[in-house]
Order: sequence, then C-alpha cells, then structure tokens
Amino acid sequence: MASLPDPGHDPLALGRTDRLRCPHCKFAGRRRSSREITPTHRDIYYQCTNLFCGHTWKASETYDYGIVPSAIPDPRVTLPLRAVSRQDAMEITRPRDTAQPELFDSACPPELPG
Repeated sequence: MASLPDPGHDPLALGRTDRLRCPHCKFAGRRRSSREITPTHRDIYYQCTNLFCGHTWKASETYDYGIVPSAIPDPRVTLPLRAVSRQDAMEITRPRDTAQPELFDSACPPELPG
C-alpha cells in the first residue's frame, strides 16, 4: 500500500514555510510573522505545520558578517567583513605564472581577441 504524502514535510502543501523545523516533531515550521529589531537583527515567529503538535516559537535571524562589501553601503549599518586567513591572503596576492594554467581555467570560455 502506497503511503500518503506528508503535508508537514512538503513546503508547498500548506503555504509559506521555511527550512526551520519544529524542534519537537520535526515537521516544517511556517513563518507567521516577523519584526525588525535592528537593520541586522529580526525576530521571527513560527508555527508547526503538524496539526497534532501545534507548537509555536520565536526564532532570531542575525547577520553575522559581510562576505563582499556593498557597492551602496548604508552608513547606519556596520557589519564586519569575514576575516581572511593568512593562507587565503597569500593565495589571493601570489603572482601567477601565465605559462601555467590554473586548475579551472579550462572551465571558463576563452577570451575573444580584440
């Protein structure tokens, strides 16, 4: 006998859901509302989609750090950039031997002359 689909684990079945699951029954959580606390922090209120569970909870979403700086930064927002390790910095700045192709150079299309 084929089992019926589980609507609690189907994000399209019951409207807007997020990847955050109920900590009790592991069904998908549905975002009910949210409010901005600061430009880098938001409180989010969830409801379990399992009707037999009914758990509701508050979660937080916080920006930890920037990876690439914004081209149009908001002066009110101060986010640290991701720390770059010494090894990463050395790799970025090391001179390249033009006669030695890089591992993924063949994955990029060649530049057209002119």
